[in-house]
Order: sequence, then C-alpha cells, then structure tokens
Amino acid sequence: MNRVAVLLAGIVCLVLSIALFILGQRLILPLPVATERGAGVPWYVTWAMVWVTVGCALALGGFLFASLRNPGRR
Repeated sequence: MNRVAVLLAGIVCLVLSIALFILGQRLILPLPVATERGAGVPWYVTWAMVWVTVGCALALGGFLFASLRNPGRR
C-alpha cells in the first residue's frame, strides 16, 4: 500500500474511535437510570465492549502510523 493510503486509513481509524465513543455516550443510558431499571451489570458489560472497540481502533490507527516511520523494512 502506498503511504497516502496508509495515512488516510490511520486517520479514519482515529476518527472512527472518536465516533464510537460518542455513539456509545448517546445510545447507552446513564448509570443511575440503568441501575434504577435493574440493568447495572449489563451497563458495565456494554461499556467494556465499547472501550474494547475504541481501543482496537486506536491500536490499529497507531500501528498504521507507526508503519509509516520505517519504510525500509518490508
């Protein structure tokens, strides 16, 4: 892949991680409301899944940016 495509893919991954976090904030109920409805544990599990997804997107973006630093090794 050429450097421009890798750079764009890295930027897309970072933007995707931000979008995933914002989407999680908008779609998941606040903790007081969830515990009032008896869904405290699923709230934690859902947020854990959101953070794992955000972390994976950040790791992939970081890997793509790091791959641009050393073009001699392939």
